[in-house]
Amino acid sequence: MAKEYRRVQSTRRVFPATRRQTATTTKLSIVDASVARFAPCGAIWFFDGAQDLDANNPVIFQRIEAALSQTLDDYPHYSGHLQWATRDMVGADTNPRHTGRPVVVYGTADDPGVDLIVMQDDRELRDIVPGLDERATTKRVWLASDFPQGDFLAGTTLAFSNLAQYVGLPGVAVQLTAFKCGGLAISMKATHCLSDAACLLQFVHSWAAHSRKLFLPDTKEPAWEKPIFNPAQLDEHARLISPAITPDPERISRARNLPMHRFDWWATEAPGFPSWATTSSDGTKPTPEELQQVTLSPSSHPPWPTWDMGAAVEHVQIRFRSEEVAKMKVAAGKTVPVKGQIVSRQDALLAHVWIIINRARGLQGSAEQVYLDITLGLRQRVSPPLPDNFVGSPILLAYVAQTGSAAATANLGTIASSIRSVMGLFTPQAVSDYLYDAAHEVSPQRLWQAFLGTQHTLVTSWARARAYEVDFFGTSQLARYVQGVMPKLDGLVQVMDIAETGEFDVSIGLEKEAMQRLLSDPLLRSFDE
Repeated sequence: MAKEYRRVQSTRRVFPATRRQTATTTKLSIVDASVARFAPCGAIWFFDGAQDLDANNPVIFQRIEAALSQTLDDYPHYSGHLQWATRDMVGADTNPRHTGRPVVVYGTADDPGVDLIVMQDDRELRDIVPGLDERATTKRVWLASDFPQGDFLAGTTLAFSNLAQYVGLPGVAVQLTAFKCGGLAISMKATHCLSDAACLLQFVHSWAAHSRKLFLPDTKEPAWEKPIFNPAQLDEHARLISPAITPDPERISRARNLPMHRFDWWATEAPGFPSWATTSSDGTKPTPEELQQVTLSPSSHPPWPTWDMGAAVEHVQIRFRSEEVAKMKVAAGKTVPVKGQIVSRQDALLAHVWIIINRARGLQGSAEQVYLDITLGLRQRVSPPLPDNFVGSPILLAYVAQTGSAAATANLGTIASSIRSVMGLFTPQAVSDYLYDAAHEVSPQRLWQAFLGTQHTLVTSWARARAYEVDFFGTSQLARYVQGVMPKLDGLVQVMDIAETGEFDVSIGLEKEAMQRLLSDPLLRSFDE
């Protein structure tokens, strides 16, 4: 904010256009609770200006703000209070846990609302992010380490940014930025227990639809599905019976045999444990007296020594052409070790990216285990499936394990097959068992299902979320650039598709020297011929 080329034009809280008159308290789901510690879910959209679209015209942002308020009518809880459940709130539930269980209260006179910051930026958009044509041609590899992500995100502290911090804080924040050239940026971030990427994109597409009606009132919009905010609908798949019944050991055993890490945030005795982790953990940790009366589930120490948090990390965006990915899929299909197994384009791409990351990390001779930690959405993994417009953060993290040597030298089919095989383990029954086990945790924020550093690569995919197709103005043009908000950390990967082009844009965070090796590796573009 101190830089002269950026100025705050206004800051205010936005509420639903139709304010509720009565308070509603909703307990979030078992899975929502498990991701409460995650970094906020967010994205930034950059749009070029045009003859009839100049963000320096105040009407532009006035309409976008009005559309935001209208959209909140369908998502009123986004303007409410996040807090932790009390024992009284869960009294007769089949899931009696209250420690670490988030609830959202909305419809009160003092709802915090959605924080909205409007910024004026004297820079040209072309000096900040390359355009679509550049990314498809001359900047297919864009070293984005200097991209000032924080300039375009609201600096608002969200509820649960620290698990002990939430009173009076909003769960959602938006920033609108107008550039000298007339272009603009629209960003949104939400506390992760309120929204995964699919939910975030659902909200933003709805917001954009309301906006188009204000810019083009005579244009007929297709019907848009209303969101379903009913966390209990997901919890029903846990098939909990009664809090008085001893947990079913068979279901617990099946859940704990799934390829999911169980790293213990509370293990202060773990080698390399960082002191900063304690404060946040204490926010949902039972008292010492309560802990003496419970048995904690099995867990392992996070491998803190393998993650050098002080190391310089580079961020790169790599565009893979449709034909390139198609060749990867063909190559993987020819070498899968499981007869008849079909791998997807994304399986092949993830395998390729993981291999080159492990090569860049110099793991070719390593016998130690390395992991690809994969974010899996659960909407379609329960039976009956949840609709695409189900609101919340129904995700978990599974892992693919290989020795460092195998993960750096195996053929594409072997790695793609292992990715597909792990995903196939998460059947409706397996997900139900996982939910059942998670419901009996002392605190859902104790266990971490992933890690970062030299032995881990953490990947999340936004494919098929139509991120580039968000259209606030009815131009039918793709966004200039979309940045999925990710911290710049060693081993963090995000995959995003580019509308109907068949292309993928892959974001990679990697330790600086490893990144240099990755970018100079001939294997990186071995399918681009």
